[in-house]
Amino acid sequence: MPESKHPDACRIGVAFIEAQLTTLFAYASLLSDWIDRGAPPPDFAKAAPLLARKRSHPEAHTHSEDGTPMKSPPPEDALSWPSFDTADKRIAFALIVPCTNAILAVAEYFDVHRLSASRAPEVQFLMRLRDAAVNGNTFSIPADEYMPHAAYAGLIVEPTLDGTLLFSDGVRPGFIEFGDTVGLLRYLTKLLKSMQSAISGGDAG
Repeated sequence: MPESKHPDACRIGVAFIEAQLTTLFAYASLLSDWIDRGAPPPDFAKAAPLLARKRSHPEAHTHSEDGTPMKSPPPEDALSWPSFDTADKRIAFALIVPCTNAILAVAEYFDVHRLSASRAPEVQFLMRLRDAAVNGNTFSIPADEYMPHAAYAGLIVEPTLDGTLLFSDGVRPGFIEFGDTVGLLRYLTKLLKSMQSAISGGDAG
């Protein structure tokens, strides 16, 4: 994706991260009873009205396996909600994807707007989490690789993490938890606000 020099990158970034935080809170709140007590999971059928809202026409691209156009699309496989016997496994299933998505989205924003070049330990921490997220939820850090200091709230990314899971899979422990993801994103909003203030102060001077 091309880089951007948007003059309000910090301000827009704050709004972008806050939207990610809102989504994480909403997602965790909706699934908290299922995670903690094994309560009934969400009913996928309730998504039907939203799934019906579309502007595309998939039938125009419907083909059989041999490429022959078909008059109607084949029935789609219904999604099912898996069951797990422990809260740790339910947490892993429910929260890895939204946390990973938030990390990837914010890291991409930092990359596009050249904010990832910052040597702030928390920014480098974010970028290392991104690397682990796209590497199958696993850190891959060669021992001889140069790495800027990457840390947040006592958590440090270092070569000894090589092979460690970013988030727990419900069986093996992970490097960070849901709360760490939220805390990091909150800190990054404060960092961007301070950067915006510095830029505004410089312009005023």
